[in-house]
Amino acid sequence: MRAVYLGNYFIAGCIAFSLLGWVASLHPIAFRAVVCLLAAIAITWGLSWLLDFSLSKLLKISVADLQALLIAGLAMLLIGLGVFLCT
Repeated sequence: MRAVYLGNYFIAGCIAFSLLGWVASLHPIAFRAVVCLLAAIAITWGLSWLLDFSLSKLLKISVADLQALLIAGLAMLLIGLGVFLCT
């Protein structure tokens, strides 16, 4: 059952990043806003990798689960960017 929940979150994340790509294609100012948002997400993602042991204690999950979530987040970002670049 847990895999179904994670799969749903993964699909929702892919849709969210695709929506951001679509919004970015509408107007240059929207593009800049989405780029800033993606930069903030990238910085947070990188810091999460650097602070994975302390962050896993704070969230009370194992390091392996946190790293799996971070890898899934990267995959969602790449799929969303792929949809943006292909449209």
